[in-house]
Amino acid sequence: MAFNFFKKKQAKITKRALSKEYIEFLLEEQKTRELKTWYEKLCKFSEFLKIKPPKSIEEKFKLDIVFSALNVTPTGVFSASILVLLISLMLLLPLFALKLDTPVMLFLSFLPFIAFWYIYTYPSFRSHVVRIQAGDEAIKIILYMVIYLKLNPNFEGAVNFAVSHSKGPITEDIKKAMWDLHIGRYKTVEEALSKYTNKWVWWNEEFVRSISLLYSILLEPTEERRDATLRKALDFILTSTHNKMKSYVEDIKSPITLLHMMGLLLPAIGLIMFPMISIFMAQMVSVPQLVVAYIVFLPLANLFMINRILQKRPGAFMVPDISKHPKLPPENYFELKIGKIRIYIPILILSVLIGLVIMLYGIFHFVELATNLLYPSNEILVIAEERGITCKIPRECVLLMEAKMNVPNILASFSITAGFAAMVIIYFYLNSFQRIKIRNEIKNIESEFQIGLFSIGNYLSEGYPIEVSMQKSLEEYVKLGMEKRPMYFFFQKLFYNIKTFGMTFKRALFDPKEGVAKYYPSVLIEDIMKILSNASEKSSVLLGTISKTIAKYLEDIFTIEARIRDILEETRSSIRLQASFVIPMILGIIGAMGIFILNMLRILAESLSKIQQQFGIVLFKEAGNAFVGFMNYLGIEFTKVVPMTVLQAVVGIYTVEVVTLFTMLLSGIENGFDKVARDWEIARTLAKAILIYGMVNLVALIMFYNVEQTIKVSVG
Repeated sequence: MAFNFFKKKQAKITKRALSKEYIEFLLEEQKTRELKTWYEKLCKFSEFLKIKPPKSIEEKFKLDIVFSALNVTPTGVFSASILVLLISLMLLLPLFALKLDTPVMLFLSFLPFIAFWYIYTYPSFRSHVVRIQAGDEAIKIILYMVIYLKLNPNFEGAVNFAVSHSKGPITEDIKKAMWDLHIGRYKTVEEALSKYTNKWVWWNEEFVRSISLLYSILLEPTEERRDATLRKALDFILTSTHNKMKSYVEDIKSPITLLHMMGLLLPAIGLIMFPMISIFMAQMVSVPQLVVAYIVFLPLANLFMINRILQKRPGAFMVPDISKHPKLPPENYFELKIGKIRIYIPILILSVLIGLVIMLYGIFHFVELATNLLYPSNEILVIAEERGITCKIPRECVLLMEAKMNVPNILASFSITAGFAAMVIIYFYLNSFQRIKIRNEIKNIESEFQIGLFSIGNYLSEGYPIEVSMQKSLEEYVKLGMEKRPMYFFFQKLFYNIKTFGMTFKRALFDPKEGVAKYYPSVLIEDIMKILSNASEKSSVLLGTISKTIAKYLEDIFTIEARIRDILEETRSSIRLQASFVIPMILGIIGAMGIFILNMLRILAESLSKIQQQFGIVLFKEAGNAFVGFMNYLGIEFTKVVPMTVLQAVVGIYTVEVVTLFTMLLSGIENGFDKVARDWEIARTLAKAILIYGMVNLVALIMFYNVEQTIKVSVG
């Protein structure tokens, strides 16, 4: 009956849109929840404006709000959008009075409308993200329900067991439905859950189909039919996840291409033009503002795009939660052992200090440069003459000295790049190097878990007690030469607790002091071990059957995960190549190009000066220096040219930022929201990339210097 009722209900849902009454019901449900996010609080505050959106927009807002699980109203969202727009415009009015450059004014003019668009479209974006999160949550709910129903033919118990091990929007709805059931608002579980069926279909139709199959299991007469139904229910949801990841890979191709163009290719072309702009367009374009745009605004825009791409990623992989591991240092600290003493050192402070020490030479150089440019003195003329540079104006002398391809200038720009890179690398490395080993152990043991469960399950099914089954499984690992596998250590520690301390299977796992589970703080392992420990109190044969059943389900999940990794392989390889090699190579060449161009112009100017002297032709007045005179002749005010060492430092900083962002994208696509894996990947990739950047930049400088000397000799 329940199955037929649910199928009819589902058929109606797929044929019609959600009714207005149902949407209002869900909106009322969400209003009872506490305001948690900044967006909800902003919308609640903005409701005093009472700016109602047009009818068509209001209906769309309602749908987005329902499926985003936000506690807001259409009036609140629309009012907040208008309020943010007005406040942004008011804040910009004083800046308009300053009469800034046209490009800056144009950029600032767009900011209020960008803020408006963000607030206005947030419910729509959030509803899409929540839909994806619900898909990830649906896998866990169905898996836990299937495992529970394999042991106990009680649907309500399966629902309660599943929601106790899950979290997310579907879990919240189920908890509300079960509460309403217990207070007598509904008579059956089916009736309570059916109130949210329309909503879940929009989130994940396969989840609803799987639930409908699980309803019907209680009506199946044979064990074989029940097993087939359970497997079909899980297959529905796993196949759905696989298909969604395929769709995601297709969907992100365009955003990644756009990110590649807007975040890398066009900025790189801009950086190629940077030396030309700084030399030939110094009067028309504010180069300092371009510098700020490159190292601040452009990376922030890229970060926003990357977060949008990653938030829409289906969570197909289970991220290991290592926060409960007993040997883990506190968040944002790393552990330093000196004998038996443990010292916890703050990572951010240490990374900043090391970075500043490396940057010290460059900082002193650029402080001196800024002082000389702002407050030039005649002493600079003497220093310039000692370095073989003829000039009459101190500011010109400073810029000419900065354009020289010599060791002090190269060290100054390199120290800024190296220091900034070291700051980022050390921060991410120290945040992950003590955690990545634990994370990988958990990930490895999760991937091997089904093999270990099959192994021990076979012996338990033959009637061996738990300690004998454990010993035989360990012997099997030794025979196969797998003593170094994480699952071997897991069983070994478990067997040691049972044999040495006489612990039960349950206590050997979860004992506060000696329990194995605390060393493998995986949600998946903990949940499965709780199921097994409860079954161990009944009989070894039952425990063996359950072990093999869970192993089979896990095998299905990891098979889907392997397929998904294959789907992502092309995208991952492309981004990894860009982050670790292409980006640093291109930017390394660009960093050296500015000095080369400026020195080529200097050689040309000196050659023309000699021609003037030989033939008595006056092309330009030398103004104390042939190069400066030539630049003045071209209509270029040389004193406004950006120092080439500054340009190199900007390119270096931008390289570090772009590599970090692209690696963040790579890790997000590959591992989902796994912070430890992300930090480790950034530290490794950036260390390689910055070495490539430094080597390419140095080689390019040497090559350009040799070309310069060759040209100088040939025209001299």
